Amino acid sequence: MRLYVVRHGQTSWNIDGRTQGRTDIPLDEVGQLQAKALGSAFRDIPLDRILCSDLLRASQTAAAIGEATGLTPLPLEELRERSFGVWEGGPFTDIIPKTQEISEATGIPILKVRPKNGESIEDVWNRLDGVIRLIEEAEDRLAIVAHGGSGSVLLARLVLGSLETVRSFRLPNTSVTELERRPEGFYCMVRYADTSHLAQSNLAPAHVREAAGASVRG
Repeated sequence: MRLYVVRHGQTSWNIDGRTQGRTDIPLDEVGQLQAKALGSAFRDIPLDRILCSDLLRASQTAAAIGEATGLTPLPLEELRERSFGVWEGGPFTDIIPKTQEISEATGIPILKVRPKNGESIEDVWNRLDGVIRLIEEAEDRLAIVAHGGSGSVLLARLVLGSLETVRSFRLPNTSVTELERRPEGFYCMVRYADTSHLAQSNLAPAHVREAAGASVRG
């Protein structure tokens, strides 16, 4: 069984550093081009199903894979990004200090802190129970298009990590993380956060382009 965990393409709020969460922001022009390049990369990858978050930025990205493979993506609410409640629309860099402030004031562990009208990372972990069951029961080849947050939680659960493991992942726009389920039942990560499909079109995230440039310069 093969599984491809994909993050959606770029949005204007990604560029502006704004917290999106459940706010339904579409792909921007670059994000649409990224999705098209992603779709092309999947033309030679055998897939049986595509699952995606029902938020627009993820469903648009999944549609590009669907167009390339002839499959119709299935939207699932469970794959949505974490809801940041009243923090949505604000600077993403504010999330960590605000979370730490609440944690220190209340004694609630950071990964269990909920913004007003929002979710904690633990809430997202629990919300993905049904998706994990679906994956465990699958024998076919799946692509799952999600978000930076929900995708990281999904990966942490698949590799049998803890809630803290979520912090170990960073998923760029339209990155592909490929896993193989071994006969013993555990998941082997074949490739992680791959954005090579964006390299030729100069659509890779800035930090990826900088790393490539540093490699070329030696």
